[in-house]
Amino acid sequence: MRLDRDGSPARELAFRLRQVRADAGLTYAQLAAKTDYSISTLQEAASGRRLPTLPVTLAFAGACGADVGEWREYWTDLSHARVTGDSSVPVPRWELRIRSQAAEEVKPPKEVRIRRVWLRWAIVLFFIASSAVAAVFLLIPSERGKPRDFATVVIQNKVAIGPSSLLEDTTPLYMSSRTISHCARRGCELSGTTMWSGAKVVVSCWAHGERLTNEDLTSSGIARNPHGATSDLWFYGKWSDGRGGYVAQVYVAPAFRGTLGLRECGTP
Repeated sequence: MRLDRDGSPARELAFRLRQVRADAGLTYAQLAAKTDYSISTLQEAASGRRLPTLPVTLAFAGACGADVGEWREYWTDLSHARVTGDSSVPVPRWELRIRSQAAEEVKPPKEVRIRRVWLRWAIVLFFIASSAVAAVFLLIPSERGKPRDFATVVIQNKVAIGPSSLLEDTTPLYMSSRTISHCARRGCELSGTTMWSGAKVVVSCWAHGERLTNEDLTSSGIARNPHGATSDLWFYGKWSDGRGGYVAQVYVAPAFRGTLGLRECGTP
């Protein structure tokens, strides 16, 4: 049965129960054999119709090899949100840990860091000596109307759901060698470049590619969601090890969308 995420505690838990079962590669029959619960009880837990009990949740997750302590904490947070009517959906500890690790790995390439140092010195010289104005303008071409050499963008790996929700995607974003979607299965994903919301990427140009959206088009009321974004623009940037790849603009924070004064990829 298809599960449409609407930001409710029951469906968020069901979504992650389905995810952990898929990661473990277990059928419901195999799950039932590893727990004291029937197939129908386990299927109901992952249906999203209601929040399952804590024992069922822990048995389900534990049979899939997940950390029972983290799932206990996650279930408790969701239960509290359901009772209080809190609209902010809790994020499980394991996802926060993965995002934190990914964010720490994202650093600007060495040559970009060096360029930043020179730009700072150029600005200082501008205020110290008027004779340095011409030199400073050469170091900062965007000040003269020329395309910028680079910009730093902030990742927003979130999905717009329903009329107003904006939730972190359950899978990380990654750089790709082509401006197309689903590169993980199409052979164009840059391995080791996974990112979560808040990560920063240094980009140098933009390009047109496949038109993408961050909207869950199956969710009710999505047309009214102010967080929805659709675009065929992609940024090209470099990972910390020097490899280059593309990131779709619908997955960067709104303040960093558009061309940002950068050149179009492939132009001088």
